[in-house]
Amino acid sequence: LFIAEGNYLFPHARISVFSVKGEFLTSFSHQDMSGPRGVAIHGDNLYVTDTGVHSIFHFKIATDFPLIAKRGSFGQQIGKFNSPRNLAVSNNGDVYVTEYYNHRVQIFDSSLLHPRSLTQQLIDHPQDIKLTADEVYVLCDDNRCVHVFSHAGERLRSLISRGLQMQVTFPIYFCLDSAENIIISDYFTDRIKIFTKAGNLITTLGEGGHLPGMFHYPRGLALTKELSLVVVSWNENFCLQIFSCL
Repeated sequence: LFIAEGNYLFPHARISVFSVKGEFLTSFSHQDMSGPRGVAIHGDNLYVTDTGVHSIFHFKIATDFPLIAKRGSFGQQIGKFNSPRNLAVSNNGDVYVTEYYNHRVQIFDSSLLHPRSLTQQLIDHPQDIKLTADEVYVLCDDNRCVHVFSHAGERLRSLISRGLQMQVTFPIYFCLDSAENIIISDYFTDRIKIFTKAGNLITTLGEGGHLPGMFHYPRGLALTKELSLVVVSWNENFCLQIFSCL
């Protein structure tokens, strides 16, 4: 498990590495990192968005995690960023990046070159992104909506059901299970909420608090290969919790 750490509250900016059981293994950083946010892995390649320097870092997964490339800077042109949030990597190695204030998703090749936009349509404050073989899921926090695109950029549908709008207040991270159910961390309600791929609420996990099984401002989440759910929240200097298979 690779977790990005660092924002205006903390002096460090680093990537911490844990086992799938939650055991701390190591951490690493780079002198140019300021506010690492999103992490994605493809093979032995590790990609990290940094909102502080408006860039993407490409590391090799090895003992010392050497930097392969750093791409991007602040701006509106293609290849530049304004608050890159999260990213995902396709099966062929293309890197998809959400940009919060440029309202778009950019796509790069595996070397973070040859950028292009997923679509010419504006995407309202995109936070997180996940990929399937055929589709691109983009979570937006302003309208609490998940937009679904083809990899060619065609908007296929938007999951704006009553359940999603009424039950989610501030979604910032999500993941998909094998049935493409949507698992969302709802920051202000201190809950994890699970919806069908059609946007209907299935169930809610947790409640506000600092005890095991509770959340205080849940943020990042992911599913392991064993389908255990990993949730990172603010609980007393940050807390990583792992839940058994859903």
